[in-house]
Amino acid sequence: MRNFFILLALPLLVVSVSAQTLPQHRVLVRYQGLQPEKYLPPLDAFLTSDKLALWVVPSKLAVQATEDDVIKEARSFACDLVLSIENADSSGKDEVSWRLWSPEEAKPRVSGKVMKERPDWATVADVYWLFLSKPLESQLGPGSPPWPKATVSDTVEFKITARPGTLVKGLASGPVLVPETGVAVVSLAIPVSLVLEGRLAGWRTRAERVFVNSPAQAVALHQTPLADWALTASLNNFAFPSFGVEWYPNRGNLALRAQIDQFLGGLYFGNQSNATASSWPVQSLPLATVQLGAAWFWSPAEEQLRFYTAADLGVRWMFPQFRIFTVEPIVPLTLEPLAGWDYRWTEGQSLYFELGPTIQWAPNADNFRASQKSSMVFEVPLPGVPLFVEFPLKAKVGYRWSF
Repeated sequence: MRNFFILLALPLLVVSVSAQTLPQHRVLVRYQGLQPEKYLPPLDAFLTSDKLALWVVPSKLAVQATEDDVIKEARSFACDLVLSIENADSSGKDEVSWRLWSPEEAKPRVSGKVMKERPDWATVADVYWLFLSKPLESQLGPGSPPWPKATVSDTVEFKITARPGTLVKGLASGPVLVPETGVAVVSLAIPVSLVLEGRLAGWRTRAERVFVNSPAQAVALHQTPLADWALTASLNNFAFPSFGVEWYPNRGNLALRAQIDQFLGGLYFGNQSNATASSWPVQSLPLATVQLGAAWFWSPAEEQLRFYTAADLGVRWMFPQFRIFTVEPIVPLTLEPLAGWDYRWTEGQSLYFELGPTIQWAPNADNFRASQKSSMVFEVPLPGVPLFVEFPLKAKVGYRWSF
């Protein structure tokens, strides 16, 4: 029973997902005054900390730039905030004037002026800008008044290169189908950040992140063909090695597969005192099941973790004393509906886990019941059809090599 709960928990260990909070505001930092090479790094660290979580864009304008120039620069980077800071020397101290404002509003939302001791950068760099914490949180934290959205500055044509027929997602205007020329041309209001995803049957398209802020920009989506075939090696119930081959018609979501579940040699996890005289933790049964089946991948090929369902019909063979090769008379046929998870860690190679019941057809139900030592076998209530389901569920963990 312990192994059964381990089997149920295994899919949760296939992949770990980390969640992070994305910045809600993009701020243009306009700093003028003393030693920007020393004052700006701790300011950047303060603004991007978890408490404020701002996306910082440093201004590149010259000292003599006008406010109209700052507004134009903010719009070119899609910034909805501007933090203007002037730091002047006042009798050996720092006189810091600052204001937080929107390029779309005439007046700053909050501003101030403080006198600070000249910092010893080796000891107080991390706390120098903490005086901004309370006023900025009052304007940017939960419950604060909303800020105007960033105004775009221009509209340009943007080219996306991909294989014909690729459906490109991630554009504000909606999905775009790449024509026969292999180049889709879309109009974008810049600046804009895009995460482009592509879908094309038989191909895997890598997502591309791009920041568009000027004319004549383009992106080429990286696409690789999906596999036609795959070879699998797995452990049936973590004990008996199994081997299989899969074929993907038209490199699609359907997989036709054949596999052999052999019981001639496997690992033994029971009480060694009840095992054979061998000191090795192995067991051998004169049985094997040859299976034919199909699987359907419900997740897109671009996802690293894909979910699929499968069904395998098997013929069980036995080898009495390893001299005769014949169909096993008590349970000659099996049917296995399965749920599976495939985790791709690199191109063409993945680990997979499958879990599902084994439905056994026993022509002579009385003989089957007499042969069972486990109480975890239940009869399917179908009149005239002697079907039995065995628990715990069958589990496989394995390796899939696609080519």
